[in-house]
Order: sequence, then structure tokens, then C-alpha cells
Amino acid sequence: MRYLFALAFCFSVQCSFLSAAERPGFRVEKNVAQYKGSDYANVVHVERRISLEKAFEIAESNPEIDYFVYMKGGQMVLEIPPGVAFDYANDPFGLVDQIPFIYDSGKRGAGYCRVFRYGDTVFFKKEGMWLGSAPGLADAYFKE
Repeated sequence: MRYLFALAFCFSVQCSFLSAAERPGFRVEKNVAQYKGSDYANVVHVERRISLEKAFEIAESNPEIDYFVYMKGGQMVLEIPPGVAFDYANDPFGLVDQIPFIYDSGKRGAGYCRVFRYGDTVFFKKEGMWLGSAPGLADAYFKE
């Protein structure tokens, strides 16, 4: 009996998570995030470690926000590629750190990066949108 209860609980949690990803007035594009080569000049607001529900509330309450990217799992390190102009002093939302990192190829690197973890949410205006692949890590939600 207790296994049945545990199974029912897990199913209800999964169903509530799935329904939370859908919200009237929003369209979701799964497995994408703002591209690492973007200058992030279109950022409106940043929140760390919040729920998806809270992200929806923030987006609905701010008319400047056109879409947001929500980290749904793991950690995403977006290195600022060589050749992309970046001024560390011009990072009003504190998204950039200078850290060592490992490329997907396994090669080590160091430099300026934007690091995002589960629950981190970046809210954007549409102008300057540049999405890239983020399989299993992030989804973008657009106001309709």
C-alpha cells in the first residue's frame, strides 16, 4: 500500500510539473537559451533559484519583458567566445564571472563566462533575441 501511495505521489508531482510548464498567454520553446555569443544587452531582469511559477508572475507583471529563459536542470556555463566584444565593467546584472571551465570537447579554458544553475531565470526584451541550443538545460517562454 505504501508503494502505491509513493507511486501516486510521484505521478502527481510529475503532472503538476508538466502543467506548470504550460500557461495561458505564453508559448514555450524547449531546450533553448540566449546564445553565448549574444551581448545580453536585451536583459531586463534576472532572478536566481526561483520556481517556474514565480518566473511567470514576474514576466506577467513587467510589460518590458517579452520572453524569459528558465534553467530547468543542471548547470550551464556560457563562455564569452574569443572575438566577442565584452566590457566587464558594463555588466549591470552581474551575469559574468571570470573562471576556469572545460569545453564540451574536454579542453580546458579560462575567461569570462555566464554561469546559470537550476531555477536561474533571465528576462529579456525581444530586440536582440538570439537563441541557441540548450538540450535538457533551459526552456524559453514567450509572451503571446
